[in-house]
Amino acid sequence: MKKSIGLVCAIVLTLTTMAGCSSKSGSTQTSSDKKEKAVVTVIQNKVEIQQQLEDAAKDFNKTQNDVEVKILGSAGDNLVTTLQSQFASSPEKAPTIFTCESGSGFDKFFNYMLPLDSAKAAKNIAKGQADDAMKDGKLYGLPMAVEGFGLIYNKAILNKAGVDPSSIKSMDDLAAACQKIAKVDGVKAPIAFAKETYFQFMHPFNWPFATMSNYKEVIPKVISGQTDLKDIKEVKQYAEDLAKIKPYTNLAKDTYDDQVAGFAQGKYAFIHQGNWAQSIIDDYKVSFEYGMIGMPTGGNTSIAVGNSNFFRVNKYASEAQQKGAIAFLDWLFTDKAGQTYVTDKFKLIPAYNGFDTKNLNTLAKEVSKYSQEGKTVPWTFNLFPAGVDKDCASAMEKFYAGQLTSDQLLDEIQKVWVNAAKK
Repeated sequence: MKKSIGLVCAIVLTLTTMAGCSSKSGSTQTSSDKKEKAVVTVIQNKVEIQQQLEDAAKDFNKTQNDVEVKILGSAGDNLVTTLQSQFASSPEKAPTIFTCESGSGFDKFFNYMLPLDSAKAAKNIAKGQADDAMKDGKLYGLPMAVEGFGLIYNKAILNKAGVDPSSIKSMDDLAAACQKIAKVDGVKAPIAFAKETYFQFMHPFNWPFATMSNYKEVIPKVISGQTDLKDIKEVKQYAEDLAKIKPYTNLAKDTYDDQVAGFAQGKYAFIHQGNWAQSIIDDYKVSFEYGMIGMPTGGNTSIAVGNSNFFRVNKYASEAQQKGAIAFLDWLFTDKAGQTYVTDKFKLIPAYNGFDTKNLNTLAKEVSKYSQEGKTVPWTFNLFPAGVDKDCASAMEKFYAGQLTSDQLLDEIQKVWVNAAKK
């Protein structure tokens, strides 16, 4: 605890010192004919890209003479605390650019955000990826990156079974494909889910809501008890469809590591996972080709793509700092040199059109392809009540064990959601 508090204090002190220096516009000029650069400070929470971001800022600084971008020490998990302290004491001295999540983070810091509709990068954001940064018709953030999940499939196994992944356009199609795949030698189960709470419930139950245009209205009504899950046709059908494919699954008994390893070893033809599974697949140096399709509920052919981290610009910074901040973010997401940092150095999947994605890994390319083609559905699970993943995963375990029917599963989930809202 002491170490954590000390880190926050150190970061806050650094921010105050640097911002204080940058706020004295014109006071440190060494000559009348030399314009002082606007100092743009950046703080973000992805520790793994900190050094690469510093290198990117140095390269950007060399391209022009008006702005000096300085990357502050990464605050990691302490970012929210650091920002709260800075904005509460002196908003104009807080970082010029800061990252914060969508949802609760967006609401918490909204009053300090500058609209970014004028940014060149704003025009290139992939379909649907600006939604969580919009308010009153204005854009208040530029997405850092995207991630996506769906059904990752083994092309070799599907070929042996005579299954074309592009032909799977309904849950009945998926069940029929699984029936064929189950006969392939070496296949333990056609489909595998992981047993961790997010992978067993939150991600799988994203699908029925994601296919609705009004999910932002529907989910709150379920949580408040105004609407029963069983009365929502998309959700009821999805639960019934899960029962159809359940005999072809691993009953969600594997850990995430074992699920992905099983896929890499050819035990599973499909795994319900995202691009983050790439590192484990790479560990096994697989020789077969693989790809990704969406869960085909309701005729869906898209994968679930979302982002939770956005670059924001401090509306209390000086005008010169704000312009410099937008210029840096535009360089990062629209200039070829900046884009190379995003894909090759940061190892992120771009949330923008116009990127060269040839150096992305296999699953990242899949997500990027779907994203740029606009074949995506949103992450709706962010609207589920906080903390329900454990109890809802327990309900899923009962369902897989044959202790709950599809309707009873929805009753259990409904009860968990409504009770969570009362706490």
